[in-house]
Amino acid sequence: MQFLLCDLLLIIRTRLWQQQMQATQPHGTPYQASALELRGFQGDLSSLRRLAQADRPAMHRVFLHEATARLMARASPTRTHQLLDRSLRQRGASSNKGASKQENHPTAREQAEALLLACSYLPPAFLLGPGQRMGMLAEAARSLEKLGDKRTLHECQQMIIKLGSGSTVTTS
Repeated sequence: MQFLLCDLLLIIRTRLWQQQMQATQPHGTPYQASALELRGFQGDLSSLRRLAQADRPAMHRVFLHEATARLMARASPTRTHQLLDRSLRQRGASSNKGASKQENHPTAREQAEALLLACSYLPPAFLLGPGQRMGMLAEAARSLEKLGDKRTLHECQQMIIKLGSGSTVTTS
């Protein structure tokens, strides 16, 4: 229960940051979270990390929130890309014979969130080509549709429309 509440706090903080990003985007000035916002986010993230120690599959949520914290701080995108990639690439075979299937596979929601973060905020140079961004968004949309997350699906579809019209999708 504590893990879910802490995760919810981080989701709310992320949404607020994303709203700020959208509000400042028309002015051409990328929004960087304040020191107070970052401290609050980092504090909640530390709590989530401690709670996740006992539940290894929960680390996928930690990776996503760590990537978000880096995006909020406008940190170098290399490490952020690695964290998001970690959430996307752990679909393969298990490295531990005794590891559970869930531990090695993030949920569909976690994968969709990682895809959306990567497409929204990573510089285009971190994606292989223009078609990759569209493919990642399409994959995220399929997952969100299966999950029944209409709000996030709508956001994803708006990004696909922007990308299809030639507008830039990144907000970095």
